[in-house]
Amino acid sequence: MPYYTNKQGKQLYYDDKGNGEAFVFIHPPGMGRKVFKMQHPLAEHYRVIFPDLSGNGDSETVTQEPDIRFFADEVAELLDHLKLDQVIVVGYSCGGMVAQELTLSHPDRVKGVVLAGGFPKVDTGMLHFEFSVGMQWVHQSTETLAKLLSHSHFRSAEIKRELCEHMAKSDPDVWYEYYDAALHYDCSERLSQIKVPVLLAYGVKEFWINYHSFYYRQCEDVTFHMIERAYHQIPATHSPQFHDAIHRFIDTKITN
Repeated sequence: MPYYTNKQGKQLYYDDKGNGEAFVFIHPPGMGRKVFKMQHPLAEHYRVIFPDLSGNGDSETVTQEPDIRFFADEVAELLDHLKLDQVIVVGYSCGGMVAQELTLSHPDRVKGVVLAGGFPKVDTGMLHFEFSVGMQWVHQSTETLAKLLSHSHFRSAEIKRELCEHMAKSDPDVWYEYYDAALHYDCSERLSQIKVPVLLAYGVKEFWINYHSFYYRQCEDVTFHMIERAYHQIPATHSPQFHDAIHRFIDTKITN
């Protein structure tokens, strides 16, 4: 489990596996890099990097009031540390907002974008409700929220326990502020500025999230991939289909 010391003197942790085309995976609030447990086999084909954003998982808190641009800049600093000029950024759920902001504010660092259940803003009542409930649970009981999220993502008791223990390390204030920042984030009017290929993967059953897909039609090069019988948690619950979509995306859209 490597780490680097950032400009503020804080230790930020990440996993770094494999070789080849480099991917950086961005997690949702509080969950940390362990939510991408099922993506580790991608290291057989690519270099895959899973950071804990500051205040999440094993990484130290830099600020208790982060916004989406703050986390995007933090990922760019990680790329500097790893001496990576360009990567494919993968964002899951709210992590997709950080991925989009990284692409928009550091366009020279990104050669492709993969969004699993992505949205440029919270634009449905149901998704707003999910955010509000999550923020309420952070205040009431992070332990209960961690259990709920781990059970909704994984079947394996061992992986559930590992994710719960990892989430227990997250700073509750950062967890809450990450939710809040994402709730008020909106890059929908800037999506036309994304010039690199974009892959959008959605679970068919989570219609109040895949509703947001129409925003991305203004992107220059976008591929839509719908996963049957899936809800929102596709990196964890439908990893084979998700990985197949990534492989095709690399083969057809990304060139060295």
